[in-house]
Amino acid sequence: MPDIELLFTGLAAEADKFLVGASTVAVIRVGSELIIFDTGPYAYRPILQARLRHAKIDPAAVTKVVLSHLHWDNAANADLFGNAEVIVHQRELDAAEAGGDPDIPEYTVRALKRLKLRPTTSEIELAADLRIVELPGHTPGSIGLVAGQHLLAGDAVRNAKAAVTGGEPHEADSVKKALATCEVIYPGHDRPFRHAPKVAYISDYDLRIRLFVDPSGQDEELHFGAAAAKSFATWPGAN
Repeated sequence: MPDIELLFTGLAAEADKFLVGASTVAVIRVGSELIIFDTGPYAYRPILQARLRHAKIDPAAVTKVVLSHLHWDNAANADLFGNAEVIVHQRELDAAEAGGDPDIPEYTVRALKRLKLRPTTSEIELAADLRIVELPGHTPGSIGLVAGQHLLAGDAVRNAKAAVTGGEPHEADSVKKALATCEVIYPGHDRPFRHAPKVAYISDYDLRIRLFVDPSGQDEELHFGAAAAKSFATWPGAN
């Protein structure tokens, strides 16, 4: 069974004043392979480097980087792993080069071509119990990584709510495929969850948001936490 370690847990939150952009970044170890799944936005970069050091991971030792898709909040730091094969679906590269998606910076494909880019056009095996699956919908070339009975889904399954509601219409087929593929889902912007017999998180969370609202006084801090995994089977649209 491949070992999965979260470097960042995606944040299931939206805001009307700023872009949240907190996406899941994971490291997968299996056999001789050391794989990074997604690399987060550029603002993560110094924190990502610190977490790699804390996990005793030398970026030069990473063998593969799998990019679920090329949005700014998922793929900005691939260049940290200069010795790794960078796996992206060809449809994603074609769509990025064609332009039209404001969430893909125009320089992304040029930057990737300086790396050991490995475009894929199909579902492929990377190692024992480890394979790429196609999950188009969120973007034309969205992919996930199956590790045993766990699926790193990127934004093809954005959060646990998508598992309850079926996701947006253009993502519904891939959400259904994801749920049929694995027991545990690592979504792009949420904590890992088990979807059967009901949708329930498998980990707790603790989130602090600091607001700098008064230059001469105290900052404000919001603290959100959960002491136990919760089921979202009663969300609107679940029945």
